[in-house]
Amino acid sequence: MGYFDNKSASLLRTLGIAALALSSSQAVLANWTVQGSQLIDRNGQPFVFRGVTIDHTLAPEKTVQAIKDVAATGANAVQIEFPIAFYNGFPREVAAQLKQIVAACKANKLICVLESNDISGYPEGTGSQSPDIYAGSWSWDDFLPVVAGQQDYIIIGLGNQALGNSAPAAEYKSRMYTYLSNLRSSLPGFTVMVDGNLWGQDVDKAMVSLAEETRAPGNALQNVIFSIDMFDKYSNPETVREYIARFKAIGAPLVIGGFAPTAYYHPNYNGSMPLVVPQLPAASVMQYAQEAGVGYFAWSWSGNKNSALDLVSNWNPAQLTTWGDLALNGVNGIKATAKPASIFSSTSSSSSSFSSANLPPVPGFSVSNYPTTFCNGREAVGIINANADATIDPEGDAFSCSWQISGGASTSASACTASFPSQNRMYYQLTLTVTDSKGASAQLTKTVQPFYVDCPSSSSSSSSSIRSSSSIPDASRPSTSSSSVRSSSSSSIRTSSSSSVPQTTKAQCSYVINSQWNNGFTAAIRIKNTTSTAINGWDVNWQYSDGSKVTNLWNATLSGSNPYTAKNLSWNSTIQPGQTVEFGFQGTKSAAVASTPVVTGSICQ
Repeated sequence: MGYFDNKSASLLRTLGIAALALSSSQAVLANWTVQGSQLIDRNGQPFVFRGVTIDHTLAPEKTVQAIKDVAATGANAVQIEFPIAFYNGFPREVAAQLKQIVAACKANKLICVLESNDISGYPEGTGSQSPDIYAGSWSWDDFLPVVAGQQDYIIIGLGNQALGNSAPAAEYKSRMYTYLSNLRSSLPGFTVMVDGNLWGQDVDKAMVSLAEETRAPGNALQNVIFSIDMFDKYSNPETVREYIARFKAIGAPLVIGGFAPTAYYHPNYNGSMPLVVPQLPAASVMQYAQEAGVGYFAWSWSGNKNSALDLVSNWNPAQLTTWGDLALNGVNGIKATAKPASIFSSTSSSSSSFSSANLPPVPGFSVSNYPTTFCNGREAVGIINANADATIDPEGDAFSCSWQISGGASTSASACTASFPSQNRMYYQLTLTVTDSKGASAQLTKTVQPFYVDCPSSSSSSSSSIRSSSSIPDASRPSTSSSSVRSSSSSSIRTSSSSSVPQTTKAQCSYVINSQWNNGFTAAIRIKNTTSTAINGWDVNWQYSDGSKVTNLWNATLSGSNPYTAKNLSWNSTIQPGQTVEFGFQGTKSAAVASTPVVTGSICQ
């Protein structure tokens, strides 16, 4: 390779391959395996990643200490982004650093995920290198001795955000088969973690399709862990939940390899940046991951160009950021949910870091609506057709459906398609309730606006023209409203064709206790728009009289200290007529029952 003589290279290669051959024979009994959606260690115990990413490329001299600091938070894993640096001619330097990193991980009882940061965005990423070359580089004389025999403690990542935006889904899968095959040839016996397509965020679901294929009996790429980055393409909590549910339904192991309250853009990224970086539902990511037994790595420890991504400031564990406090100390954070790998314990534990309770279905439905060919007096009559075709049960259980539309109409509990009559110039709230065969249920509510039909002044006329509204409400974001649906006189909203004074925008603001224990609680505040005008921006207030305190909050911005004020984020600032937004929080209280304060604000009724 030009930096040492062939004799030395031959000797190191012989030693390295011998060491790996020995470790490969041992790996038959001491290796990670995949059983459905679970990752199983050599003791037969499930392991769920609860870790932090450290970008070694930012400050190589700080990585080893950072590993110790991450372990002190209670994490059970660390993800190291490092430069393979083969194209710069310094693999020995990087190999020496990796040796220290692996030793630090083992000493601090952390499972170590190693993945290259050089290949990000290939092939269009600025300065990106081929994942195929990276896969082969592990067999080099410098890198092989670093990992030989470490199959129990190391997961090999194919690369951070390995492919950019240029690979269609079919090409992504083809490349993954090639890269994975080459990587396994270089490192037999190691479990591999692959990233999603399109800068790791898998918007086209190419990795979902790959996971489905690898579940097939005899597939050559079984025993793979799949990693998804959830940044700017996952600004809606429901999108997060739906993606996780897809993997649970497939029965493949998923790890959220990167997430934060704000978007991360790799230095190789050469696309356009948004003018306003969205606030992301990091708390929801942790919640849904915990509910489903999915691993996660919080991005990232420190040193980011955008300091909002840092868990600690200046690499100092004593300077915890707001993001760091949520990731480490939140109700679904690392400290509360991480369980160490049993390979670091002298005795095996039968416990796992997620609940084995039945998971509810994830409801989803599509709507089509059509006008009839006649007019009933001056009121146009139409049909709304709904289909629960997008509903998923994470465990593949059978499920039944029931529907309710504002106005009181409903169908039988077993029908997953439904039709409802509709009228001109009306908004409808359509609620789907899905119940699986084990009794778990979930709801989804959308606002539906039928086609407008202009009825002629005379009912004897046989013609009518169809037009759509210029102000169709955003029905893409599901509501978290309760199962009760108001009658059409209160929640269906009629708009007049004649000019009138607009109704004052008001909302129902309610405080809901989700859970409580001896000295703590979780709660939510729901804001439902009950008018015909969209709410653009909101803030609400509440105050405790019993000494309760809010310790962390998600899906809104918190200010004040009893009284508290919560303000919308960018993605949930607009509440369309009939829709509901919700934000949640955790708090401390006395041993008494959690109080339910009144929610106030300029938009609250």
